Amino acid sequence: MKNKINVSISVFEQNFMAAKHAYVLNSSMEASACASAFIGSTSPIDEERLRMAKKVVRGNTGFLSTLGRGNASQIVAATIAAEPDMQVAMEQIVQIHGELNRRFFNSDYLVLAAVMIYRNAEVSERMAVVDRMRKIYTGMRKSHPLLTGREDLANVALMALSGIPLEELGRREKVLFDEAKRYYVMKGKAQYLSCMLSVFEGEPAEMARHAKETQNVLKTYGVRFDSTAFPVIGAVSALVDSKDLELIGASIRDCSAQLKAIRGMGAMGAGKRIRNMIATAIVLDAYTSDADAKVRSSVSAAIISAIIATEIAIIVAATTASAAAASSSS
Repeated sequence: MKNKINVSISVFEQNFMAAKHAYVLNSSMEASACASAFIGSTSPIDEERLRMAKKVVRGNTGFLSTLGRGNASQIVAATIAAEPDMQVAMEQIVQIHGELNRRFFNSDYLVLAAVMIYRNAEVSERMAVVDRMRKIYTGMRKSHPLLTGREDLANVALMALSGIPLEELGRREKVLFDEAKRYYVMKGKAQYLSCMLSVFEGEPAEMARHAKETQNVLKTYGVRFDSTAFPVIGAVSALVDSKDLELIGASIRDCSAQLKAIRGMGAMGAGKRIRNMIATAIVLDAYTSDADAKVRSSVSAAIISAIIATEIAIIVAATTASAAAASSSS
């Protein structure tokens, strides 16, 4: 596992630098988002190919499109850069995103959902997944009207991709939500966990208890996640046995420390919260290297979506704060 982690860190660093060069004016947080899309790859992306992908994304989207110019546009470029035919890949993502736009309100989270569906669903199944997303989201809005919003869309996409019958999926989410509320005062955290855990098999009370145990163990190693990144805790708890939590916590801590040594990944760059999420993705990828391919696909999609969603929240918050400061000083 250690060897695979070291390879992933090396590949991440090369992809991070490629993203920094391809998107000169963007921040280290955005570059880390782009590089995180390649976690699991054993060889780095060619920088020129990433530049070409950037042009393909811009050339296939409108000036005001969140798909081509929003906070998540780099993840789209990273996704098509890894494909043999970038134009075909982009056209398929545009189609998925268009269908999502017709059923939801436009946001960066829909871009994440479109990428997740492109990566994890067969071409013939994609529109059915979009329809499932709408039904799942509508059900969640009825159950938790004050909690459910745009930030849940990536998790709803994961649920829709699971293939679990909608009635059963809804039942799981509701029971898991009630169990998770026993451990968290903030119901939003309980919902993030219940969405993630609903795609895994298990006894709800035990799954919720293990998720809290996982959070506590990770905390002892300095690995903390805020509310929007709680699906990461759910993914770790669903995949890691209690007997391995100490090993995983120590591995994430050490991996995060190695990532910090990369220029642009320190406190003045991407920051510790982003490093911890990327380190978790890298360690989980190594830990589950022998797992069933479908399980790995679901977990990878969930982890990456959580990373990007959190970065979007940080970027938007920073932009809003800067705009407010400028307004108050004028």
